[in-house]
Amino acid sequence: MSYRKIVTVVDEHTASTIIARYAVSLAAACKAELVLYADHAEGCNEVLILRTEHHLEQLYTGASELNIPVTRIVEAGNISTLLPQRVQAENADLVFYPMTPRERYGAALQKHTVHNLLRTVRVDLAIMRAITMAKPHPGHILVPLGKVISDKERRLLFVAALAKSFHSDVTLFHLYAEREAKVIPDDIIWFQEQLRLQNVTVMERSGRGTLHKAIIVEAITRHNDLIVLGASGRGILRRLFSGNPTGDVMHQPPCNIILFRPAL
Repeated sequence: MSYRKIVTVVDEHTASTIIARYAVSLAAACKAELVLYADHAEGCNEVLILRTEHHLEQLYTGASELNIPVTRIVEAGNISTLLPQRVQAENADLVFYPMTPRERYGAALQKHTVHNLLRTVRVDLAIMRAITMAKPHPGHILVPLGKVISDKERRLLFVAALAKSFHSDVTLFHLYAEREAKVIPDDIIWFQEQLRLQNVTVMERSGRGTLHKAIIVEAITRHNDLIVLGASGRGILRRLFSGNPTGDVMHQPPCNIILFRPAL
């Protein structure tokens, strides 16, 4: 199983070109079609439009040189409404979305574009916060996992495709409670075995302590280039009383980070 058609959102921010390069690499590895998608809000500044067009042109040229079937689509309006419709019309199965500097995943009111897209895009969705362009090809990918992995087949598909497209190694990371015996959960063993069957170099590491702090420490000390997190399933009340570790890591990541949410 592989991706057939990938949509990546491009805007005036340079960070959007970083995630688009991930989409280009995945499209090349999966032999998938690629759609470069841009949306201009009503009254958008002409300078911002020109920057977006420049990014689109560079990415289109790069994808074409790799013989990737690529198209450019530019629309005007509200991206929260238009992007889900475009994804459905294109029959895409993966969408990359770059978080803008002002957005925060897990914000109290959850009214940012990222939250709307999480609720309305029906296919696999990869939301990226890019903080550096120094390593556009991640060599070491950190994948934090819980004891029970929801939608593990979809998450495996994405992580494996990403790792193979960049020839990256993968570290599966999980936490134990203070009084808990160190026994690797069955779902993580399964995930590890499936990656190895696809010739992905994979390691397993564990730790204790606060989840978001443990993830950040692991990423820094092991020199990871990319973190792939699962979207939080915590409701509003649970986030208020227990926090939102995924949101905390997304807000101030130690390296580039992707929030992956499987198809609805």
